[in-house]
Amino acid sequence: MMKFFHNLNPYQIVLLSYGAIIMIGTFLLMLPISVKGIPPLTFIDALFMSASSVCVSGLSIFDMGANFSIFGQIVIIILVQIGALGIMTITTILAVIMGRRIQLRDRLLIQESLQRWSVAGVVRLVIVIVKMTFIFEFIGGFILTVIFWQDYGFAAIYYGFWHATSAFCNAGFDILGGSNISNYILNPLFNAVLFIEVVCGGLGFAVLLDIWQNRYWKKFGINTKIVLATTAILILIGTVFIFILEYANEGTLAPYNILEKIMASLFMASMSRTSGFSMLDMNALTEPTLLFIMFLMFIGGSPASTGGGIKTTTIAVIFAAIWSLIRGREDVVIFERTVPPIIIFRALSIFFVSASVVFLTTMFLCLTEDIPLGKIFFEAVSMFSTVGLPTGTVSEMQPFSRVVIIFVMLMGRIGIISFGMALVVRRKKTKIRYPEDKFIIG
Repeated sequence: MMKFFHNLNPYQIVLLSYGAIIMIGTFLLMLPISVKGIPPLTFIDALFMSASSVCVSGLSIFDMGANFSIFGQIVIIILVQIGALGIMTITTILAVIMGRRIQLRDRLLIQESLQRWSVAGVVRLVIVIVKMTFIFEFIGGFILTVIFWQDYGFAAIYYGFWHATSAFCNAGFDILGGSNISNYILNPLFNAVLFIEVVCGGLGFAVLLDIWQNRYWKKFGINTKIVLATTAILILIGTVFIFILEYANEGTLAPYNILEKIMASLFMASMSRTSGFSMLDMNALTEPTLLFIMFLMFIGGSPASTGGGIKTTTIAVIFAAIWSLIRGREDVVIFERTVPPIIIFRALSIFFVSASVVFLTTMFLCLTEDIPLGKIFFEAVSMFSTVGLPTGTVSEMQPFSRVVIIFVMLMGRIGIISFGMALVVRRKKTKIRYPEDKFIIG
């Protein structure tokens, strides 16, 4: 057994680790004690809920508050926490607690899972990440407890910390029910807490650490600058588009005043990229709004964050490359730094492969499900980007379709390139290089 794991590359170990956690969660959710008011979950239903939790997608085929017991809800939020922090982060913390020495191979796995350039200081970084996560979740949980207290009493403590964890991990699960949580759509403090939790979780731990250590824009690393600038632009553009497109929609923003419209638009724009919390009726949104939300979902969060999608840095590099091509420049420059060709190649590869996965998933679901194309396309993007905005379509799908969805969510959580490297046997590098030549494209 040890020889088998020794022959695996880091990507394969991460994939197997996620698979193992999903299976453990599946068997726990199949227990009768995990549900209430409904029969025990079937294997496929439990597998789907476990995978959705570990992949922090937030897709659910059940009412989380009405159909799951306290035990089931705790299992789900623990799976969410493990999936958000990453398997290697959890195992490293356990090893530190038990006083075990972290071997070089383990450090390489941590480096890969956190997308770091070197193994130097990765264990110390893991400890900081866990502390940072618990600080965000504790502060958010405390404030949400105060907000919920008037309506739920002592139960507000449980609801507050549960939803704070779900928000920071960008899972988007809620146990209050869509109609109950929508009662807080006009509560500025509630909106602010979820906005900060979700956005910070989607920035990535390395970015949060850079902000904490350096405090000033000029001192930030290039990765932090790209992530912050791209995130701000996406939230701003998303807020403006949703505000304009839904302004007169009686099913969404029309009943609110101007400030409430702006607040709801800002909340929707920030939630659509990563978390899947929804204060508006998704089925009442106009088609142009849904199409724009798909664009936001496809981009998703940032590298080494709790969000999915192709990532903010990927889209930033692609747009910078296009802009350089239009201007006739040979180098791609972002914030006075030249982007290496291998980074551009990787960004384009991620974009193309991710778009292909969404296309193939949409085509497959069109063949197997009697659901309108628009809804299937929306679900395909939402699954791959691990956003999980609730449209109710997944509950109508066949069990085999849900199995396919599980693999799509796993791709989105691990990363499409990492997932591919886990499945493909890599050959040794060859020293042969063929001569370059020019040909016509475009």
